[in-house]
Amino acid sequence: MSRRGDRFALDGPVGSLEAELHRPPVEASFRAVVAHPHPLYGGTMDNGVVMLAVRALVGAGGEALRFNFRGVGASDGEHDEGRGERLDLGAATAALTARQPPLPLIIAGYSFGAVMTLEQMTAAVERKREGRAAVEPAGVLLIAPPVTHYRDRDWTLGAIPTVVIYGERDDLTPAPLLESRAASWGPNVRSTMIPGVGHDLGSFAAPRALEAALESAVASLSAIAARAVSRAVLGADNKTSGANGKHHSRS
Repeated sequence: MSRRGDRFALDGPVGSLEAELHRPPVEASFRAVVAHPHPLYGGTMDNGVVMLAVRALVGAGGEALRFNFRGVGASDGEHDEGRGERLDLGAATAALTARQPPLPLIIAGYSFGAVMTLEQMTAAVERKREGRAAVEPAGVLLIAPPVTHYRDRDWTLGAIPTVVIYGERDDLTPAPLLESRAASWGPNVRSTMIPGVGHDLGSFAAPRALEAALESAVASLSAIAARAVSRAVLGADNKTSGANGKHHSRS
């Protein structure tokens, strides 16, 4: 995969957001968006963990979108302490879901990006409960969500299949706290701990363990996405068959 994707500016809530779309060498079977870590600590869409996640997604046959939150790089606006950044992620997912043909969606985020993913999905679950339209991804990938900094958040993912990747030595994702929190997010959440690494997950010194964890997680989520497509096709075929049967019965 080339490090550079197709650059473009997507429409955000407060102006344009700098973005790049990476395409697989074959016809895409799903689409994914990857949200980057905290802007005030140097987080951008060029972050190493983000790039490894994009590579794993593209390698599994997906189109992967990475973008800069407001106020980062060439994106308009200013940092909004997470309030507006969740809306930026919503704009990125909307840009992907508007692409044709329709494909299953995977939402991924690293560190602060994982928190924004949790915030967006919690809002989506609430909208769905109220009978309103909401994004429904086929899967979610959370990379090192810093749960120690967000103990007051009551997140939920509903029944969405989710993989959480974290490091054994990450003070922001201590295993007992993360495992407890993850279990409360939904019935289809599973976690993978990478031994001996901190919050950077070994991406600088020894990235192979992270690459393997990402590849495994993406393989699992993309397989779920493929089954979702099969069910949708089967449902459409059944509706067509039913309609044809009713037509013939009246003939």
